[in-house]
Amino acid sequence: MRLLTLIALTLFTSVAWALEADISGNVEGQWRHTKNNEEAQEDLFQDWNEEDFYLLYGNLNGKVELNNSRIEANWFVRYSQSQLYEPQNNPIWGDRPYLATRIFTFPNKLVARDIFQLQYNKQEGNHQTESVLNKFYYEWDWDGNRFMVGRMYVNYGLGEIFNPLNPFNQPTGLTSIQQVAQGNDGLSFTFYVNENHTIQFLLLGDKSIEGYDGQIDRTLWAHGEIQASDKLQLDYVVGEDQNRQKLGGQIAYRFEEAMVFSQVLYQSENVKGKPSDNLWDVLLGYDQQLTAKWHLRFEGGYQKRDLEQEVSADNFGDRFLPTEYFVAFANVFEVHPLFKVSATIVNDIKSGFTYLIGKGTVDLGHNMEAELFGYTPAAKGDSADNPAQKLVTTDFGLALRAFF
Repeated sequence: MRLLTLIALTLFTSVAWALEADISGNVEGQWRHTKNNEEAQEDLFQDWNEEDFYLLYGNLNGKVELNNSRIEANWFVRYSQSQLYEPQNNPIWGDRPYLATRIFTFPNKLVARDIFQLQYNKQEGNHQTESVLNKFYYEWDWDGNRFMVGRMYVNYGLGEIFNPLNPFNQPTGLTSIQQVAQGNDGLSFTFYVNENHTIQFLLLGDKSIEGYDGQIDRTLWAHGEIQASDKLQLDYVVGEDQNRQKLGGQIAYRFEEAMVFSQVLYQSENVKGKPSDNLWDVLLGYDQQLTAKWHLRFEGGYQKRDLEQEVSADNFGDRFLPTEYFVAFANVFEVHPLFKVSATIVNDIKSGFTYLIGKGTVDLGHNMEAELFGYTPAAKGDSADNPAQKLVTTDFGLALRAFF
């Protein structure tokens, strides 16, 4: 922890004194009251009823420009507190934190492909503290191309609820958390084929799969972006990642006030022979600014379940969403220049599971805002094939945010 803090403070102190430097960040505090699903209490050993959950987190981002190169880093700190971290008298589950704590701190894995660690995570009693450099890289430009080395964000793909084309940064469209991204350790080379075609090559490593004393699981990845016309954009990905070979693409067509897009991703069975299925992910999306105040977004998709995946008390066999098929509608409406409301409905068209999200956000001025939020499963559906649906809680809470 001391080493990580020293690295972060040294970096940001240097940034502050640099000639061409930029420092930005945010801080957010949340209070959430949550009510458990009865099926989780009975079937999944999550024997709690109602609890409060407190969360405080923030980012400090620094960037230094050095001619044709730059250094950029982000320091992320998160503190959470709840009795959900400290189960009492549960002979089956033991003293492990209840699974709801992972959902409320999503993404709880802040480095998606991790070699260097550079992070601190400690859970003690009823609280957990996390500190991580989830971005720390050196970048330089050469002959119109770009090189990066270190820990970096990998951002592409248009899905906000489900974004299968990008396995390196999970979308947060269904959470109450903002300004959180996952880091990835390795090398990146972006090659500009021409003004309409760009290819990013990634060589990443991950030691979290086999343990940090074990071997590095590699990622060899290429993401291409083709601007076919003013309105049509094509993306493609190919490579090996997380011991699977993957191939996919995205197509997006933009209208004057709207956009339609689609993604497809294929994943092979585990290349190391571990029990697994080949997988398909499909996404169809539509986004439109209906009026000056009303924004609508639709996403629908399919993620094939890995029936060979081992199911345990900590892993209920689901990959990302607790559904196989889903449709989602998200609406944002500006009631007043300082107040907006949003409503999202997600439905599993196979099981009948339905999830509702409502938010009201007030601009407080001075780069601050407050938000009331609520989450509830409106219909349980048949969760036999997706036991993770039983973990979905009913919540309401308040968030206060400040940006600088």
